[in-house]
Amino acid sequence: MIRKPVDRVVVSICGLIVVLGVAWGCDRLMQFFRFLNAQFFTLNTIILWGYALVALVLSGLWLLLAWFELIRESRNTWVSLIFLLIGLSIVAYPALYFTPLLGWLSNITLVQLAPTMYLFSTGGIVAVIGVLGLVIQRGKNKNGGRGG
Repeated sequence: MIRKPVDRVVVSICGLIVVLGVAWGCDRLMQFFRFLNAQFFTLNTIILWGYALVALVLSGLWLLLAWFELIRESRNTWVSLIFLLIGLSIVAYPALYFTPLLGWLSNITLVQLAPTMYLFSTGGIVAVIGVLGLVIQRGKNKNGGRGG
């Protein structure tokens, strides 16, 4: 069976959505743990292990997404541009939120982003993956297609 390039594009975009969703879910989970800890003062150990576990899970997902986008995928320029634009919009959102010219942006606060959130870090990683996807030569080496 021959795979179409569209299949890999869809898998890349779905992977991006899954990684962003997991990062958002981890932010909500840790926020819930902090809320419970403020009420009962008994979740210190769970919170400490939770931060470590979330960091390991997200690091693995980031590496998997980067591996698929930069090495395994057919290196579509549009996918790299989508990664770059989504990542930069997530990273720039906290700064744009307080810009006077973009006052309408405060009306669509679906997610409160802070630089300490996992979604913010994931946005930075996604932007870097997009930049690397655009910078890496697309198999058009000067050596006739051979590596090295």
